[in-house]
Amino acid sequence: MTGREAFRRGQAAATLAVLSLLALPAAAAVAQSAPTSQSTARGSPLVIVLLDSHQSWPGKGIPEKRKVATLRYVSALPADVRVGLITFDANWQLLLSPTADRSRLAQVLRSAQGIAGNSTGIYAAITGAESLLRRLGAASGRLVILSNAEDVISRPSFTPAVPIDIIPWRYDADDNLVELQALAAASRGRVAPPPHAPSLARVFPHAAAPTAAPSRSAAAPARLGTAPSWSLIGGLACVFLALLLIAMWVLRPLTRGDPRRLAGQIDRYGPRRAPGQPEAEGKAARTARAWASSLLQSTNTERGLAERLDWAGITRSPAEWVLLTGCVCTALAAALTVLTGTALFGILAGVLVGWLGMRLVLNIRIGRRRAAFREQLPDVLQLIAGSLQSGFSLPQALDTVVREDTQPAAGEFSRALAEARIGVGLEDALDGIAGRLDSTDLRWTVMAIRIQREVGGNLAEVLRNTVATMRERAYLHRHVRALSAEGRISAYILIALPLLLGAWLFVTDRAYLVPLYTTVFGLIMLLGAAVLFVVGVVWMRAAIKVEV
Repeated sequence: MTGREAFRRGQAAATLAVLSLLALPAAAAVAQSAPTSQSTARGSPLVIVLLDSHQSWPGKGIPEKRKVATLRYVSALPADVRVGLITFDANWQLLLSPTADRSRLAQVLRSAQGIAGNSTGIYAAITGAESLLRRLGAASGRLVILSNAEDVISRPSFTPAVPIDIIPWRYDADDNLVELQALAAASRGRVAPPPHAPSLARVFPHAAAPTAAPSRSAAAPARLGTAPSWSLIGGLACVFLALLLIAMWVLRPLTRGDPRRLAGQIDRYGPRRAPGQPEAEGKAARTARAWASSLLQSTNTERGLAERLDWAGITRSPAEWVLLTGCVCTALAAALTVLTGTALFGILAGVLVGWLGMRLVLNIRIGRRRAAFREQLPDVLQLIAGSLQSGFSLPQALDTVVREDTQPAAGEFSRALAEARIGVGLEDALDGIAGRLDSTDLRWTVMAIRIQREVGGNLAEVLRNTVATMRERAYLHRHVRALSAEGRISAYILIALPLLLGAWLFVTDRAYLVPLYTTVFGLIMLLGAAVLFVVGVVWMRAAIKVEV
């Protein structure tokens, strides 16, 4: 690729990135322009109070605490907010159409009565209140429910059309507060205990003059808690997808399978070094790599990450791995934001899961490579011993292993021979292999080679004895793993069960889990569960791990 083509690719990527970023405010404007233009044409805000009037004991009437909480909430509302009153038990009825006359509302509230002994008419009352709001029209409309949800059966499929604020009570086991919290979460409403009922009124702006048209800044709080705009969510999803595609397109020349890149490396470091040529990657890719490299250098983590990538046999540079991790985190954050509808939770969870996932992938690659080397080492040493007995020197025997091309052993011993050719001691180079692959057996072998070189002896016989010992230890290790298989499977099931159950509930009954990540108490429970989960994983791993 010529320099002009690389510049054009970088310019096109930058243009596409700018257009994608400009799509975000455009989507937000489209999602919010229609409600804003409609709200200016409608009247003042409306609130419908849904008061639970069921009687636990005949003749007791509506509990006085609910009436007091209703009056406290209504008195905290701005004067231009019209308030209506609906009571419900097994059925529902409209006692007062929305009005700004607070004294009339108080009079109607004092005379309200209840008959039935449960609150099962709550869904019909919500539907009736939503119909009333649609008929009257307002700059904003909300429902406020004061109830303990006596004998209410949860309906996960019930989706409110307007924000619902909840003032809950709990007296006994048949009070379904979980459903009340799910209604608030599904409608982007809020939950407040009875003493804090006036705090729910803060969602409405306190206008200086009731007759004045609400300004843009005053209308913004009124839209708090409204249902999410699918246009805005779609715009966000498109932006994240566009940025992910840009990152993948920019990083495409950085893949390890690019033959032009491999040929360039051979030309630069091989015996016939060619003159410098422009790299195949574009300007945007070079800028991203430089930014990631400077970030790693400033945090002093580049060397450690490079060593771990080397241990895993990954040919990417640390900067490329950081950029790939960033793309994964971005994609997961976008997906979780769209699925949960909560930007804060989606972004935090996406970044955390993406980073942990990439770290786990790296650890798995390191573990597999080291395990493969441990499996190959006895055969490799057997081959070296046979070559030594045939009259080869130790470097020649190691070269025989390299020609067998059994990875990762061939690659590592080839590296050791290359280091020995430029002046590094052969034993030191083999110690480097043992350190990278965490091989205790190879350390013992190197120790035996050092002793043999100092005091003399038959190195082939020493290696054969070492191989016999390794194979006995490998047999014992496999025998122990077979005996502990039941415990390991039980640990895997216990670890996976809560994760799979949580994912299943999130897909099939999301309203049941909504309070877990939308309320402060739920987040505390979620954090505690995560800590206990990690402790359990560490404990079970220690219980099933047997050293041989």
